[in-house]
Amino acid sequence: MSADCGRSEAYAAEAAAFDGTDLEAIVPFDVVAQAIESVVSGDWWPGPPVEVRPARRDAASSSARGVEGGIAVIRLAAGQTTIATAAHELAHALAGPAAGHSPTFLAAYLDVVAVITNLDSRDRRHSLHVDQLRASFDAARLAVGARGWPAPPPSTGSAIAL
Repeated sequence: MSADCGRSEAYAAEAAAFDGTDLEAIVPFDVVAQAIESVVSGDWWPGPPVEVRPARRDAASSSARGVEGGIAVIRLAAGQTTIATAAHELAHALAGPAAGHSPTFLAAYLDVVAVITNLDSRDRRHSLHVDQLRASFDAARLAVGARGWPAPPPSTGSAIAL
């Protein structure tokens, strides 16, 4: 079985979880790059150093690749500058290039979503998007693997009722 078995199922689960949410809203490249930098420079990030670059103009999709020196390079395609894409590509960086869209990647994805959607103390999502993604993985019968890194810290503070 190849390490990337389940790729189309993972993409479908991601779409089911996030389509129609602000995580899929296209924002300027700098906004996504800053979110990635905030995750990577935070106290929790157990993965490699990350460099974010725009993808080639003709690139149809974003990617995360390891390069010499242990730096993960994330390239964001023009039509995919979203927080959901940032989380997806960061999960590849955390799980490692050999993980593909495997159960290890799925575990990394859940952890990155937990962190990236709780960066702003004024707009913490707590487990909202993690729960959506987990439910989509379950509905698609995708097994989430064990993490090989420390769990992210729980979001702090409480939701604000308006």
